[in-house]
Amino acid sequence: MKKIKVSLKDRSYGIFIGRGALRELPRVIRRSGFRGPVVILTDPVVSSNTSRLVEPMLASLSRSHENLRITVPSSERSKSLAVYGDTVEKIARKTQGKKPLIVALGGGVVGDLAGFIAATFRRGVPFIQVPTTLLAQVDSSIGGKCGVDLLAAKNLIGAFYQPRAVIADVDILSSLPTRQVRNGMAEVVKYAVIKSPALFDMLEKDMPKVISLKGFHIEHVIYECAAIKARIVERDERDVQDVRIILNFGHTLGHAIETATSYSEAYNHGEAVALGMILAGDIALELGMISLSDLERIKNLIARAGLPTRITGVTPRKIMESMGFDKKFTSGANRLVLPCGIGSVKIIDDIPELLIKTVLRKYVRS
Repeated sequence: MKKIKVSLKDRSYGIFIGRGALRELPRVIRRSGFRGPVVILTDPVVSSNTSRLVEPMLASLSRSHENLRITVPSSERSKSLAVYGDTVEKIARKTQGKKPLIVALGGGVVGDLAGFIAATFRRGVPFIQVPTTLLAQVDSSIGGKCGVDLLAAKNLIGAFYQPRAVIADVDILSSLPTRQVRNGMAEVVKYAVIKSPALFDMLEKDMPKVISLKGFHIEHVIYECAAIKARIVERDERDVQDVRIILNFGHTLGHAIETATSYSEAYNHGEAVALGMILAGDIALELGMISLSDLERIKNLIARAGLPTRITGVTPRKIMESMGFDKKFTSGANRLVLPCGIGSVKIIDDIPELLIKTVLRKYVRS
């Protein structure tokens, strides 16, 4: 078992990474001194696919705490005001006026929704992240960003609300379909590009072993990514120092692709972010910020992870419209995180729209 501490004064917490880490959950709750009911927020797919590991843990937890399970739909559409309101009503009824602890048992959607509920229900209740996807284990479960989507854009309503712990059980990843593993690899590639040439080199060498989820490779990757994010979050918890924003590499255009395709199955989050990284890289190339050889390495690694490198099913105009709603823009000016090389990125404001449109047209396949 590996542990990373996220040091945020009275909001500090531990990230537990390893095979069998799920067994830590009852112990973490007991050590916290919490005595109230525990609400497990999950979705039907996670509940079904992880029962072999989850049920023994819940049986252990039930010896010390009342626990209740609430399921939400298994899609990005669960991050909506409608599902948020319905879920809060259920929690209020089931806990009967008691202050619960919420456990997010699922991927990024469940984690974002659970965190936002925890931040707002009864003006704040404790919660624990138990991420069940690779993407959530390396990225979305860490750092306290939570929220829901509007039709206009992703995550326009949200909060910063830190969990009490993150428990990343590597064994639980074996339940994932291949597409979900590749989905998480987009965030892994992101961390390598923004901060770790060593991780990038390792991924170039061992990508098939990482995707297979076997051996020490996947644990090493999760640990490295989680450690990078923890250190960034410590320096800029609420994203106001222009430090944490580098975590948005690939996300501005990626979110626009997700929004433009109505959060459909056309592109999951990781696939959209992969495309966003390629687009950002090509914009950086046009601005003279990155060498062609480094851009090709990034594109080749994304392709080797089995992620898309071309956009279909949506027009450049629709993507540009969706990008205009991005919450990272200031005073109407766009703001993108662009790569300068392997392990280095810069924040660039007010990039000419014509340049962005030109690059989009290069990658949109009609």
